[in-house]
Amino acid sequence: MKKLILAPAVALAFTGLVAAPVAAAETPSSSTQSDSTAAKAEQIKKEKAEKLAKEEAEQKKADEEKAAKDKAEQEKKDAAKKAADKKEAANKADAESGDDAKDAKKPAPKDHDKGEDSKDPEDPQNEVEKIDAQLKVATSSVSAEDLASDGLRVTVTGLEKGDKLTTSGLTVPATTAAADGKESLTLGYSGDAEDLKEGTKNFSVKVQRAGVAAQSLSGSTTIVEAQTAIDSDLTVNPDEITAEDLTDPDKGIQATITNLEEGDTVTDDLTDKPRTVDADGDFTFGVYYDGPAETLKEGPIPLTATVQRDGEEPETLNGEINLADEAEPQISLDTDEISAHDFYEKGLKVTGEGFIPESTVELRTQPDGSPGTFFHGEVTADAEGKISGTVQAPDDIRKPGAYTLSATDPDDESNSADVAFTVTEDDAVDPIDASLKVDPKKITAEDLSNKDKGVTVTVSGVKKGDKITDSLTGGSETADADGDYTLHLYYQGNPDSLEEGKVPFTVTIDREGTESQTLNGNINVVAEDNEDDGDDGDNGDTPEAPAEASFSVSPKTLEAADFANDKKGVTLAVEDCEPGADVHFAVTPKGIQVTAYENTVKADDEGKASVSVFGTSANVSAYVGSYTASATCGDDTMKESFTVTAGADGGGSDGHDNDGNDGSSQLPRTGADLGGLASGAILLLVGGAAIAMTGRRKKVGQSPSDF
Repeated sequence: MKKLILAPAVALAFTGLVAAPVAAAETPSSSTQSDSTAAKAEQIKKEKAEKLAKEEAEQKKADEEKAAKDKAEQEKKDAAKKAADKKEAANKADAESGDDAKDAKKPAPKDHDKGEDSKDPEDPQNEVEKIDAQLKVATSSVSAEDLASDGLRVTVTGLEKGDKLTTSGLTVPATTAAADGKESLTLGYSGDAEDLKEGTKNFSVKVQRAGVAAQSLSGSTTIVEAQTAIDSDLTVNPDEITAEDLTDPDKGIQATITNLEEGDTVTDDLTDKPRTVDADGDFTFGVYYDGPAETLKEGPIPLTATVQRDGEEPETLNGEINLADEAEPQISLDTDEISAHDFYEKGLKVTGEGFIPESTVELRTQPDGSPGTFFHGEVTADAEGKISGTVQAPDDIRKPGAYTLSATDPDDESNSADVAFTVTEDDAVDPIDASLKVDPKKITAEDLSNKDKGVTVTVSGVKKGDKITDSLTGGSETADADGDYTLHLYYQGNPDSLEEGKVPFTVTIDREGTESQTLNGNINVVAEDNEDDGDDGDNGDTPEAPAEASFSVSPKTLEAADFANDKKGVTLAVEDCEPGADVHFAVTPKGIQVTAYENTVKADDEGKASVSVFGTSANVSAYVGSYTASATCGDDTMKESFTVTAGADGGGSDGHDNDGNDGSSQLPRTGADLGGLASGAILLLVGGAAIAMTGRRKKVGQSPSDF
């Protein structure tokens, strides 16, 4: 019976036809009947729509079932045809070979002549075809990170073209075999690596083939903790070794492999001994040759080490051991460059090995390019053939240059070694330019003899390494930095043996590479009642301690043209000296050919004094450099410095005539004006003399900063 299916449009139209008469039958006087009729029409509309949907679903299902049945019948026909074609091909082959020709001509028996047991098992139509595929997993373990990022590689074999592959447990897009044989897949994990737990991860691959039952292949891998890929290097120490030492288990070589992890296993091919790494980082182990030394030949011997780590492919590292025929003598120095002074005073430390045990070894030095040598002496090799000693330059050889030190066995000159070194010019050493100051200026004999009191002596201008010795205690100290160095001095005898007045002492400074300097000082010993420790007696006021003298230089930097100008120059000034005391001024150039200047003047009634110093040569560039200025006032010697620069006009004359008396009460100039630099004369510095100071006495009352 055919079913009548109304399309939605028809149903709607039909509903409209039913509803219209009902609506027309309504009257204004019967609203209840109208509402009931409308509800009934709506219900009929709903029922018809549901019926229509049901009929459509049933029709769709019927169509799908029919399509599936048609497909199955077609696949069956295709399979039967394939089997028939196969049989026909086999029969044709038999006929062509002539086998059973007569039997082939006989008519085939009818089906009803055969029983159920008479079916031919070799008939392809009677065979039940099935899929025979296998699954291979590339690795038995993988880290969660690698599975989530790189996936897991598997291979399915035994496939036919057209087979469809799908997975569960791990994901991969549906794949169709492009040809008979095998298909490789990369299975992925769609979640986060953090969700994967260590342990077994199962999955399956389903193989589908037309007309044949599907086959499900099961597989698994183990999720392990992530491992770092092996990235190591192999090094060997020493670079060379003799066959004798390589076969000695107590010697051999030391192999080091970098970037290993705790638990790694290392196996070398010489000992074939596995070793387990006990900590992350570099791993060092001994390797020796387990065989007779005679079987080893000079040259490189290959060495391999295999590193195994869980979850990673083993890594093989390659190296080599350099086998030397015999150990050659070798010598080395503690430095390959030394100054002439150090070579003479300290010498070079030499060590060597590879010499004949207990033999005598001569040490000689030869300047490069010179046939002569100088002999240092002999050393004796120890039981292992090692030597050590120190070689120093002879008294008559201190020339800088390139040299070669040789160590030779006089009984076998072939048993020798040499090493090159260089002797350099001595570094220029600054001359000592120091001064000292005593504090306090006055002290009682009792306090001076007290070790916890005494006086403090500050030595200025020392260099690190200077040796400082005082005559009062006889002790020596070494300066640990450039600048000022403080000594604590006291009298080690009986204080009753000290008389009031000055107690002289000296401080000597020794500096390597230059002359020593001795500074003179005085300690003023006073009576107990003269010490400033109470009131004056008349008004109860404690007298103010005298101020310490001060020294200034102005300006600290000036151009050569200004320095050679008698109207400018440099002013040296002191304050707070004893009124009427002699003040000694001096200017010393540093490393330039200019004659030092000295002058002594008296302090005025305020304890002030000053001088003006300037250059006298027309060649102002001769004055460019640094200078030390000093002023001695009583027991105090004070020092300052100033610098003369080239400036814009530093290379020539100062531009004015300085060879006459300009009325400023200065001494006449001498020295440079008489010969100049052309005759090699030394330049002079000239300052104001006593007459000049008298003429300026009214200006001395100014502050040193005003000059």
